[in-house]
Amino acid sequence: MDTLKKRSEFLAVAKGGRLGRRAFVVQGLKRDADGAARVGYTVTKKTGNSVMRSRIKRRLRAAVAELESGDKPQNADFVLIARDSALTLPFQKLVADLKSGLSQVLDPATPRGRGKPRRTDRQGQTNLRRKQG
Repeated sequence: MDTLKKRSEFLAVAKGGRLGRRAFVVQGLKRDADGAARVGYTVTKKTGNSVMRSRIKRRLRAAVAELESGDKPQNADFVLIARDSALTLPFQKLVADLKSGLSQVLDPATPRGRGKPRRTDRQGQTNLRRKQG
């Protein structure tokens, strides 16, 4: 699978679907151009030291390489945002989560997962409580 390199490619994928898993968050976006699926890897500096981040990226790359060609959707880009548990999760579970996540994230019915929905009243207005002063 090819990799995403440019920041603009990562930002474009961030506008697509988003799905959380135990060891990572999958972001996905279908492309118009024909071609094989591409994947990008992100491990933030909140996650351990540089050695730990490199080990996590190697595990994620190995999990992607473990997938069969039928498991990878065509004409799509993916970004894997790693979590700490990517090091401790058994490798077969990591591959299974990745396999199920790649197909689900492209489903239009999958919510983006951008925080909690705000409560609304009957008229559709958001309920923001203000301090009475």
